Amino acid sequence: MKRALVLVVIAAVMSLSLPAEDTRPSVPKNDVLHLATALDHITVLEFSEPVTLAAAGSSAFNIEWRENKVLIKPLKAGASTDLFVWTASRRFAYELDPPGEAKNMNFAIDNAIPTKPVPEAHDNEQMAAVADMVVTRAFLGADRIENGDIKSDKGRIVVRIENVFQSATSLYIRYSVQNLTDRSYRVLRPSVYELVPQETTPLSSIRRTQLDSRGLQKLGEGKRIPLVVAGAEIRTEDVAPGDVTKGVLVLRRQFTTASMLQVVFADAGDRHVSATFVF
Repeated sequence: MKRALVLVVIAAVMSLSLPAEDTRPSVPKNDVLHLATALDHITVLEFSEPVTLAAAGSSAFNIEWRENKVLIKPLKAGASTDLFVWTASRRFAYELDPPGEAKNMNFAIDNAIPTKPVPEAHDNEQMAAVADMVVTRAFLGADRIENGDIKSDKGRIVVRIENVFQSATSLYIRYSVQNLTDRSYRVLRPSVYELVPQETTPLSSIRRTQLDSRGLQKLGEGKRIPLVVAGAEIRTEDVAPGDVTKGVLVLRRQFTTASMLQVVFADAGDRHVSATFVF
């Protein structure tokens, strides 16, 4: 489970972009190549062998690799960070400077200057360090969902939304399932919907909140739009009476305004349980 979640979070910071063209390399300093970027533009790094991993120290940049290319797109003004790229035999180190004017940016760099080859014996340690960095930043960027209004009523399956984390391309939903019935409950892969309420109450006023049945009824369910679940992990599928399990859902979507989502579970007896929240 831990390994799966690490891979999920690493995927969160490796986002998709489109290739660019032209080239204007900058001068390396102390074996670290400074890259000039610009908002709404992509910088392309091209290497002589396939890229095995690329990781930046901040989610303020979209980072993606395809075959022997790494695509970089800044998302926020004023942000800078480091970038490491591993190929089959070498490691490359960069400093991504704050986005500036497009006329001064690096559009594409070929055969960038690498650091010394990395011994294979250290690969696991370096990968672990990258995973630690990415997971730590994900935890720091996660929003807690207030679920105090959700009651732990006997005889029910209670789902609570614990945290959400939004990366450049995805939304990660961490939830818990508590079995307060007298029989075992199997947690099947849920469906997720975006709800467009009937009432005109601004959702921003109840952000980071899980709604109980009364809160949902007050807003009115309105339009229900199904969303694609890109990934799902659960600690334990079968929850014994009185036990709790936790899971993570991945939506390959980015939400720019306050939104209301509903996670719906069903068991073999067609009994549905759900959790609705605004973030």
